[in-house]
Amino acid sequence: MTQSNTDILLVGVNARYSHCAFAARSLIANLGALAPRASLLECDLEITPLQLAQRILAYSPRVVSFTTYLWNVRLAEATARILRRVSPGVRLVAGGPELTADYPHTDLFDTVIVGEGESAFRAFCESVLTDDDESPFPAVVIKDTGENPATLALPYDLYTDTDLAQRTVYVETSRGCPFSCAYCTSAGTGLRLLPLSRLLPAFDRLWQRGLRQFKFLDRSFNAPVAHACAVLDFFLDRVTDDTRLHLEIQADCLHPDVLKRLTAFPNETLHLEVGVQTLTPHVAATIGRSPDTAHTLENVRVLTQETGATVHADLIFGLPGEDEAAFARSFNKLVTVCAPPKVQVNLLKGLPGTRFVREAQRFGLVFNPEPPYELLYSDAMDFATLARVQRFARCWELVHNRGHFGEACRRLRMLADGDPYACYQALTDHLSAAEGKLFAIARARLAVLLDDFLSAQSHEC
Repeated sequence: MTQSNTDILLVGVNARYSHCAFAARSLIANLGALAPRASLLECDLEITPLQLAQRILAYSPRVVSFTTYLWNVRLAEATARILRRVSPGVRLVAGGPELTADYPHTDLFDTVIVGEGESAFRAFCESVLTDDDESPFPAVVIKDTGENPATLALPYDLYTDTDLAQRTVYVETSRGCPFSCAYCTSAGTGLRLLPLSRLLPAFDRLWQRGLRQFKFLDRSFNAPVAHACAVLDFFLDRVTDDTRLHLEIQADCLHPDVLKRLTAFPNETLHLEVGVQTLTPHVAATIGRSPDTAHTLENVRVLTQETGATVHADLIFGLPGEDEAAFARSFNKLVTVCAPPKVQVNLLKGLPGTRFVREAQRFGLVFNPEPPYELLYSDAMDFATLARVQRFARCWELVHNRGHFGEACRRLRMLADGDPYACYQALTDHLSAAEGKLFAIARARLAVLLDDFLSAQSHEC
């Protein structure tokens, strides 16, 4: 369909060009008879609202949809304001995890869809394109139950050959999540499995077209054991040297049947994101995770040391009830016992619709009201403490996670003597004193500063 006659335009503003807009493709796939009248416009965050509005109007659309995330919601809102002024007849609809029942900017759009949106978006487009003025569409549509995976059309044929060859291609085997983590937008959505009878043939078509790198969107890939095993078996039967599977794993419910299959993959085939978040038992219970953190830690150790997977573990700081000392203990346990190649240290965010936002006062949490909604202080860490841990997290990312300083990291591990948190905090202070900042430091300069620290400060770690 050419730009001059597109009735429905789906706008996907991705964090990077290399990412594909999965949600927009799923919306198109589920438009039914209206799908041929839809087009997809993708861009990244380098675009301005004015430029995006110009590109949108070049399609002469009747309906424009935005899928919003914390990284693009303000861009979508600014673009909608421009479209309202220069083309008021265009019908605007927005959805995505940023939007909740109390979203404050519903006036920018004709309809806001809260929750999974395939069926509601199709109904909206049918209403607009059939000029059904007798049944006006609601300003806010709330989909509490989610879509029925048995009836969802799969979007994988909408990936182009260029997408498959050059970009990050997303897939999913389920919708929702069986867990209720207080910080997560998927909490309480319920796990719904896409039928393997349709899913695996769709994956096979992608495989036949040459795709070897699959990034799974499932929040808890291993939660449905039989389902996860069937998907892993599909890839084990086909695995090649260039196969790469990116999965999010729940470490506190790692079934032996799933682990057996994860272990069977060749080295570096699997990239596992493991959300540990905390190893403080009472904090884990507060946020909706398993309080058996020793079991979680052991499973992370097994994944890291007894499989060929590349494991990236996540920790969150600023959780209610966890002060800096308790966070440091979690960090030290994870690093010393498991030694994953990456530990991503993230500041707690108050994502719209989550229990932490709804009950922020009870938990003693105060968040920045602007995206990305960072925690400003908690019941256990004040603003200055959070800033100190944030500087530590930045130093850890620069020196350890990015993998440029292997020998220096080895020496730091030896100097840390079981307390890498304190060692890297000392390094953070050294870098901050030398540069006055922890950003825009050239790699060569960072190497010099590391050598200075290792030479002068080793006895203090």
